[in-house]
Amino acid sequence: MKHIKKVVLSIPFFILSCNSSKYLASYEPINVFLETQKIDKNKKHILQSDKEENFQALRIFNRGEGTEHYVDSTDPTDYTDGLYVEKHWKKLYKEYVNDTLKRHWKKEDFPNYNFILERGTGLILTRNLIDKYAGSGIYERFIISEPMYYFNKKYILFSYSKKYFDSSGSINLVIMKREKDQWKVVRVMGDYIYN
Repeated sequence: MKHIKKVVLSIPFFILSCNSSKYLASYEPINVFLETQKIDKNKKHILQSDKEENFQALRIFNRGEGTEHYVDSTDPTDYTDGLYVEKHWKKLYKEYVNDTLKRHWKKEDFPNYNFILERGTGLILTRNLIDKYAGSGIYERFIISEPMYYFNKKYILFSYSKKYFDSSGSINLVIMKREKDQWKVVRVMGDYIYN
């Protein structure tokens, strides 16, 4: 009976560990990217603790929903700067699109920033933040997704949003690469719908 209990208790941990192995072990690249954004480390900023869904980053990279890469015939510009490669895209999409497990940021993930973590998403969170932080001088929040490996782990992709309480802001896809033991920003793509 003890062995059955051990097996039953270990199955969820095994599933969760397998699921999370497709993501980075540390958030060093996101911290490197945040440095490029010149965020004042002495001021308090709101970080949505609910990580953005992978869907946003995948949609921006693909310039459309689904697996088929959308190219506008009136604007054939390759906004990925040649980083879109169909076989690697399909692998990325298959790996991450159905991962809907809710994940949350922790203060330890961004030790150099004075982030206030707020749970929730969307308009309900925005309304709550307006009520909670009115008159405080805080009027924006950051929303970041889990970084995803791309192109045989040569690159990582994640979405980064800066939203203001008046519903304005920007949504971007960040593509980074590790070169000579340092993370480098390769490309920041604006969201073709909102930016």
